[in-house]
Amino acid sequence: MLLKRRNFLGLLAVGGATAALRVSAGGIAPHPVAPETPTTGGDPWLEISTANLAWNLRQIQARVGEKFVMAVVKANAYGHGLVGIARALEAAGVRHFLVAKLDEARRLRQAGLGALILNFGPFSDTDAEEIIRRGISQNVYTDQVQVLAQAAHRLGRPARVHIKVDTGLGRVGVPYDHALEFIERVAAFPEVTIEGVFTTFTEDPDFDPIQLARLREICARATERGLAVGLRHAASSAAILDLPAAYTELDMVRPGIMLYGLYPSGRAEQERKLDLKPVLALKARIAYVKTLRPGESVSYHRIFTASQPERVATLPVGYSDGFPRALEGKGSVLVAGRRCSILAISANAVIVRLGETPAAVGDEAVLIGRQGSEEVSVSEVARLAGMSVYAVVMAMSALLPQLYL
Repeated sequence: MLLKRRNFLGLLAVGGATAALRVSAGGIAPHPVAPETPTTGGDPWLEISTANLAWNLRQIQARVGEKFVMAVVKANAYGHGLVGIARALEAAGVRHFLVAKLDEARRLRQAGLGALILNFGPFSDTDAEEIIRRGISQNVYTDQVQVLAQAAHRLGRPARVHIKVDTGLGRVGVPYDHALEFIERVAAFPEVTIEGVFTTFTEDPDFDPIQLARLREICARATERGLAVGLRHAASSAAILDLPAAYTELDMVRPGIMLYGLYPSGRAEQERKLDLKPVLALKARIAYVKTLRPGESVSYHRIFTASQPERVATLPVGYSDGFPRALEGKGSVLVAGRRCSILAISANAVIVRLGETPAAVGDEAVLIGRQGSEEVSVSEVARLAGMSVYAVVMAMSALLPQLYL
């Protein structure tokens, strides 16, 4: 039976009345919508549990005590939605945020976020005045800091910086054996305020303590010379779990993946030193149900051919939305609380075997998340797809509607 678009969207509009916040490119809309209903009719969507987000934050805070928390919301908040996540964390008490691109910091300011925002990424000379006008803190490690000082002088407002020290990761940062001299040069600019000095660990258990010792020595020597180094920070999620000295001996931590209910490694997930809850679920509504006759096939290159009658469902979601194509033929989705194996994945469609599972057009399918007593976790998807949990969630398309429950 052919369905007209209006009738089809009507089928998709069923759902409960639990309140959620709708997020679009302009930020969180002021009115609630039912979480079971995608904001754009037949499109797949993400459901974001702000309760689980706040739970994870509390677990981290309990572990690190009174230390400051700088929430890492780079990469569209690890695929969870930059503005919505930042607002939820700010409401939960977070006052420091880290992004990896200036545009992310710009979007947060435009959305009204008033907390400290550190741009971990680079900036151009033409960006300097905007950084200062918007009150963005900037990562610096070269003489380009002079550009910020000059812009601050013109505007009559201070430039706020965090100095990145390369203690061994070898990516960016002033080399640790030249860091003290660089801190002195930056401190000499009256228009520049040093808010912090930091580093990034290699996550090598034997080498990270050496990196920590290097950062502590640099900051101690700077303090002895009367230089204010601000907040010292180094600990990401992995170090919060495995290197307590990285927060007991410093001032701030920078959790990322753990805020979103995921562990930085398989070992960390097995050890579960913190009880984390997943924040993200990926869902879609069934667009079509049919029965294949023996010999009939589905998708490109006839990836699956039925040898017997097969009930299948098509979901309007695919690898263009960030769902890994590597799950084709080995992953599963949840329909009616049951696992249904994935037969084919294309850019905008996932075809699953229903078997005896009851299903109809408009029914909810869960590609990542829980339905009834069953769950398809991010770690399961990552394992089957040969990816890290970071890669799975960061691949989620920024075009997916996000419902903040």
